[in-house]
Amino acid sequence: MSKPFYSTTEVANLFNVNRVTVYRWAKEGKIKAYEVGKHLKIPVSEVGKLIKDAGFSGSDILEICDSLNNSQLSEFVKSLTLDKSEKKLVVAVGDDNNVLGFIQKTFEETDLRDTCKLLTFSSGLEAAIHVGEEEPNLVLIDEKVSGLDGAKLAEEIINIYDDVKIVFMYGNLDVGNIGRIKKLKGFDYIVKPIDRDTLYRVVFGGLGL
Repeated sequence: MSKPFYSTTEVANLFNVNRVTVYRWAKEGKIKAYEVGKHLKIPVSEVGKLIKDAGFSGSDILEICDSLNNSQLSEFVKSLTLDKSEKKLVVAVGDDNNVLGFIQKTFEETDLRDTCKLLTFSSGLEAAIHVGEEEPNLVLIDEKVSGLDGAKLAEEIINIYDDVKIVFMYGNLDVGNIGRIKKLKGFDYIVKPIDRDTLYRVVFGGLGL
């Protein structure tokens, strides 16, 4: 029979954190917890929300639920995932509307449309504002973007989300730039003009699809 509550130790082990962290989550209101005797107990619904908020993929969530052998938790987390798209968020930023249009068309005419949600911005400032509100999985950035330097935008994104994949779109790429990009974790590049096969390969590989 599925239990309705988890101990702080079980939650700590699940998320690979210290029990003190779980107590802090409860104190800060990140999760609801109840005192049962001398111990804190976390409802299954709160554990499910934590799993979802941790950014695991749908398959990872179900694997976690199965490992916990808790059908109540599994059903709760499934209900969270059913009403939200599992599509990866890709953001494309650049001054050239032809390039942005080409990217949009590639997504619409390939199976990327089924696995990705694409947002395009011709303004670096607008892109920065949106990225600050919604975490992207992959960002395509022109080397020069209206309102913001492409490299600076990439730095800002990495400072917020250290696991996001960044792909630069260069008109001209010298050996020095290639060397710097290859040393950076999560960075890749495309040289314009971009062809569909290259764009597809870089997006598909960058998202780990």
